[in-house]
Amino acid sequence: MSSNATSCLLSSPSRRSNKKQRIDNQPAILKDTNKTTRISLQQTNEVTVFTEQTVQQQLMEHDNGGLMHHVMSFLDVVSLCRKQVVSKQFKDLCKKAITAKCGKNGPKPLTNESLKEAVQEFCDIMYFNENCIDDMEDIACEYGFPIDSWNVSQVTDMTELFCETGCFDEYIGSWDTSNVTNMDSMFACAAYFNQDIGQWDVSNVKDMSGMFFHAERFNQDITCWDVSKVASMSDMFRGAHEFNQDIGRWDVSKVKYMSSMFEGAQKFTQDISSWNVSSVADMKCMFKGASKFNQNIGSWDVSSVMDMSEMFYQAVDFDQNIGHWDVSNVRNMKGMFYIADSFNQDIAQWNVSMVTDMSGMFYYAAEFNQNIGGWDVSQVTNMSGMLTSAIKFNQDIGQWDTSNVIDMSCMFEEAVCFNQAIGQWDVSKVRAMSGLFYRAKEFNQYIGGWDVSNVRDMHEMFAFASKFNQDIGQWDTSNVINMSSMFEGATCFNQAIGQWDVSKVTEMSKMFNGAEEFNQYIGGWDVSNVKSMVEMFKGALKFNQDIEKWDVSRVEYMFSMFDGARAFDGNLRCWDMSKARNTYLMMPH
Repeated sequence: MSSNATSCLLSSPSRRSNKKQRIDNQPAILKDTNKTTRISLQQTNEVTVFTEQTVQQQLMEHDNGGLMHHVMSFLDVVSLCRKQVVSKQFKDLCKKAITAKCGKNGPKPLTNESLKEAVQEFCDIMYFNENCIDDMEDIACEYGFPIDSWNVSQVTDMTELFCETGCFDEYIGSWDTSNVTNMDSMFACAAYFNQDIGQWDVSNVKDMSGMFFHAERFNQDITCWDVSKVASMSDMFRGAHEFNQDIGRWDVSKVKYMSSMFEGAQKFTQDISSWNVSSVADMKCMFKGASKFNQNIGSWDVSSVMDMSEMFYQAVDFDQNIGHWDVSNVRNMKGMFYIADSFNQDIAQWNVSMVTDMSGMFYYAAEFNQNIGGWDVSQVTNMSGMLTSAIKFNQDIGQWDTSNVIDMSCMFEEAVCFNQAIGQWDVSKVRAMSGLFYRAKEFNQYIGGWDVSNVRDMHEMFAFASKFNQDIGQWDTSNVINMSSMFEGATCFNQAIGQWDVSKVTEMSKMFNGAEEFNQYIGGWDVSNVKSMVEMFKGALKFNQDIEKWDVSRVEYMFSMFDGARAFDGNLRCWDMSKARNTYLMMPH
């Protein structure tokens, strides 16, 4: 080959700068002439490639495989053949050249270690090395050409083999994977990979966790895979946005871990109702973000499952009858139906007696309104956000045993229909009630008998609970530290709470902001530890009580404290405001 021709080949755009363009844009089909063949890579310069006759001549002249110098300088020949940019005959000639250089025996079988090294070298050269001719020839001669011909029959571990290989999208469907036992994260973050590997023998694989993790384009038929020995499928299709193949006949009877298996698999809609999941212990986040999944899986045997947290998190289409599931071993249901917009099935018969965490369980489950009043929740310690924004929920749960609950923060936040009698609840262990009835616009039930002696945080507890006006004057608030915005926007509240022990409270900012009806005597409160009273009575239109004796010596912020409290005309001349940094608009105006 002439030096001019060689330089023409080498003048093609660099791999690094154009690797994404090569993948995203299909090259134009070759236009054959009698003398030469030309390819056009979209917006790149034209590159002259020799005709097959010229290639044959070069092959005859270079028994040592010098042909590779004229083939590997711009793109992988296999990819070009597959895309019909060069012919199959051209690929075969190239393969013969490599065989001639390697000798009769050909490349040695790859081991676990050498395969990983080979893949790394291959990807580094193909996609990141601008001067790759000799290096690619060496790899092809050492391991085989094309990559699909590599002898991997002795390999047992393919963990992370193509992990984060970026543009890798080569055909490897003929690999002998019969001895492989581990495919953990094999194609994780191989964002461009989408090749047919449906004929692989995976019958000995035990670990497929994360195998296609964020393999965003992968969507190949793997229906016939024998996965009968696989124990872990956690994260297997997580973030595989395009995957939607029929895998309903898979034998998953030995799988123990399915956490996040379809998380973010936005297009997956296949029927997997016949799966035997009786061995599965972990289904955490299994369908999280699988926004189109809505298959009937009500017959699944989930009796071994211990974790269902976030299982249907943002599975916005899911609404199937799973009321007969045996969930008696489940410990964690945190966020199970979080933003499962459509779900509204009868799950009254569930045995949840082992569950300890129900936080966010029905968070924004906008349609859910089923009777769960008979549930045994005696082991639950966390109910924070459990029914937050469950805008239709209004069921009788007054008989629940809440004696072990520690956190009830935001439990009924924006549960705008809820108004059930829960006054008999045992809340003696609860430490957090912040936002408990925030914007629970209908709630107005007696809870004055609650033992709140362990509560530390009542921040926004009744904020914007516009109908609430119950006697809670006997509450033991001696351990509360934060009462900021507690009655903010509670426009009806006007109960006697003057006996409350607020001696540990440090935050009272906005406590009665917008509490238009409130006008109760609280002059005896010990506010000596309070540091902020910003907007405390702002807009409390009727408040006009004697609080002259309050010890505000530690208060640092009093901005707009009585702003808009039109009725207030108290004498505050005796107040020690020496530490107050900002008293702007403090008094009514």
